Amino acid sequence: MSNYLLDNGPRSDRRQFAIIYFVPIIVSDDFGNMKQRLHIVLIIFLYGCSAPVLATIKTHCQGNGPRVYLIGGGPAFTTWNLQPIQKKLSDRYQVCRWDMRGVGDNASLQMASEDSALSQWLQDMHKVLPTEPVILWGHSWGALQVLLFAKKHPERVSQLILSNPVDPALHSLEHIEQKRFHHADIDSPLTLDDIGTPVEARHILRSKIASYFVDARQGWEYAKGFTQKDTNNKLNVRIWDEYRSSPFKDADIKQLEKKISGLIYCQDDVLLPESLSEYRRLLKQSKHHVLTGCAHFPWEERPDDYYRVLFELIKIH
Repeated sequence: MSNYLLDNGPRSDRRQFAIIYFVPIIVSDDFGNMKQRLHIVLIIFLYGCSAPVLATIKTHCQGNGPRVYLIGGGPAFTTWNLQPIQKKLSDRYQVCRWDMRGVGDNASLQMASEDSALSQWLQDMHKVLPTEPVILWGHSWGALQVLLFAKKHPERVSQLILSNPVDPALHSLEHIEQKRFHHADIDSPLTLDDIGTPVEARHILRSKIASYFVDARQGWEYAKGFTQKDTNNKLNVRIWDEYRSSPFKDADIKQLEKKISGLIYCQDDVLLPESLSEYRRLLKQSKHHVLTGCAHFPWEERPDDYYRVLFELIKIH
């Protein structure tokens, strides 16, 4: 009996092996001679082997030119809402984005229980990004994620642009619930029959998104494009907890200042004033742009002002 060990490549994010056994069947011919006529092939699959491999991470790229990678917020939130930025920049740059492992397009990619989720996200960035230095743009939580990657792999980053960033000490999150803009949904209010149903869950998600806009109508119109498939609440909590267990030190941020082209804030953002004051304290030589008439999604609220500043920052280096 012979056997072969086959590596079938990535399936989910673990290797899958097959041991193939060729089992001979001995039969008698018409003259009583024993002959081996055929083999029965037994295939035994071994799942869950401990050697992880990179599963295919679905990415979305557009345009040609210097590479820009967009890292969204949440954490554990979709990146399809970054398509307007991707399209705008793609005339001059190759712009890429992807949903993090466990979220949206990549929700099926497993998270290893023995490793932190955040370390797996950073490892995925290490695999997805090219070896040559690229421009990293991070929004909200994504600003912290690009800073974490740049700290770990400074040679892979040419520029950092932080948009509506959460501050490293998370002071801007301490009273965020009180600072949200609570807008009633005039068009589709909840009814008693909706309580405890997916309709209520979807309404809660959309109302939270709308609460980041000053303008109620614009906030709800924007929020209507999202469903529960665009986020992962458990992973969101896990990432925040992991970051809190080992947050940035002041010296870490100051060491990255030369990589940071600039920061963009909105005057009415729920993360202000804490985020602005913290980054100004840490990054005294950096450019801090505060836009008026917007809150947390300036490319939707003040697109002309936002793109003017964004293109200026990319050109700095």
